[in-house]
Amino acid sequence: MSPLLRKSTSHSIRQSALIVIGWSLAYGPSQAGAQNVEVVRIQVEPNTVLTRISPDFIGFGYESSAVAQSNFFSAKNSQMVNLYRNLSPHGVIRVGGNVSDHTRYLPNGTSAARSEKEVSIINQRDLIELGKFARATGWKVMWGLNLGSGSKEEAVTEAVAVDAALGSQLQSFEIGNEVEALPRFKKNYEAYRAAYLDYKTAIRAVLPNEPFSGPDSIGNWAWITNFAGTEAGDLKLLTQHYYRGGAKDPGSTLEKLLANDDGWQNRLKNLQQICREQNIAFRINEVNSFFGGGKPGVSDTFGSALWCLDYMFLLASYGCEGVNLETDINQLGWISHYSPIVHDAAGNCSARPEYYGMLAFAMAGKGALLKLTLNKSKINLSAYATMDEQGCFWITVVNKDLSSDAMVRLALPEGHWDWEAYRLAAPSVESKDHVTFTGAEVSADGKWTPRESERLAAKEDRAEMLVAHASAVLVCLRR
Repeated sequence: MSPLLRKSTSHSIRQSALIVIGWSLAYGPSQAGAQNVEVVRIQVEPNTVLTRISPDFIGFGYESSAVAQSNFFSAKNSQMVNLYRNLSPHGVIRVGGNVSDHTRYLPNGTSAARSEKEVSIINQRDLIELGKFARATGWKVMWGLNLGSGSKEEAVTEAVAVDAALGSQLQSFEIGNEVEALPRFKKNYEAYRAAYLDYKTAIRAVLPNEPFSGPDSIGNWAWITNFAGTEAGDLKLLTQHYYRGGAKDPGSTLEKLLANDDGWQNRLKNLQQICREQNIAFRINEVNSFFGGGKPGVSDTFGSALWCLDYMFLLASYGCEGVNLETDINQLGWISHYSPIVHDAAGNCSARPEYYGMLAFAMAGKGALLKLTLNKSKINLSAYATMDEQGCFWITVVNKDLSSDAMVRLALPEGHWDWEAYRLAAPSVESKDHVTFTGAEVSADGKWTPRESERLAAKEDRAEMLVAHASAVLVCLRR
């Protein structure tokens, strides 16, 4: 089933790594049928570091209502604890979303997870259980406070309770969600900022050292730049949301999801620039494929895993501090199609295809991101190079093309290298199950153990491997 991979053990010193990608005739029955042939050249400069990937880059995003679900955020929920630990010992959980502006904290109230059209109730026990879950996973929590329909007095009470429950696991507070769309401000930035400062001042009066992030914008550039300019000196992270489109749009297809979004990349350049100017960092703290709960047959397929892997590397390449993939119960009151992790009525958690894209990033998306030049014509393919803290090189190739395969030829600096390749694959790009990374699926208890790697055999000074259409390969080189 696997193509022949070739290994070079010793060759001349080079200042860059060269990868040549071309056509292959065979891969395996699940990925057969490629029609087009194309050559792509990639040049890696292992001595040129573009940026460093934050250790807590990986994250999940939840509506506030998720915290009110019984036995969900709990240290006893071993399945979900395992699913988190597979990814990272220290990620970020963002709790907020539209529902946060329709949520009340009642210390002794009855928990209620509801849609944005009603009021969700979170109580003290919910917060204590969330704190235990955060400590069990090692992840921190970014917590969103109700600016849409609450008061600063309620926000202070809630912030004190959240701080007590989370302790050192509290990453930062946010005040409001997608603030430029909140009706109370009538699209008036100064009215929003006045309310933000009012809330923050009241909270700081009792919690003087608490960090804040914001503005939690859907993308209004004037609001983002104004907020960065005035709050940069007292801001943990600049935050923004992103979706590729809407779930109800007939044009929200796999092809659209896997295609480049040039407008968004221009926005990332602008975010990177403003953060450099203001000496702050930014995080895309709510993101997924298509808003409105995702599109069935697109957001819940293997295509979402390829999009996710590529998207996380794309964000890292613009110096983004991290990403929170939206998951679980949404503002409409049901579990989104795009959720990387889902649970059934009995509370049993399981991984959907997008989770496997996160797994792949977790393996290679760490340490230094290296400069890479990609020369191609039409094939929809991305590539990234990283070097981890142990000095291991990683080359990640994501072939999002639905018809063209690619043959990768690799040459790297002198020395004895152990070469291994790990594949992210499924029977087809539309597959909703039987997705694997390293040949392994996530088990029923939420654990995942790498099973298959492909050894690269020697042939002169290069290695070859096939990257089939609608698949991805991670190559690791260890001394």
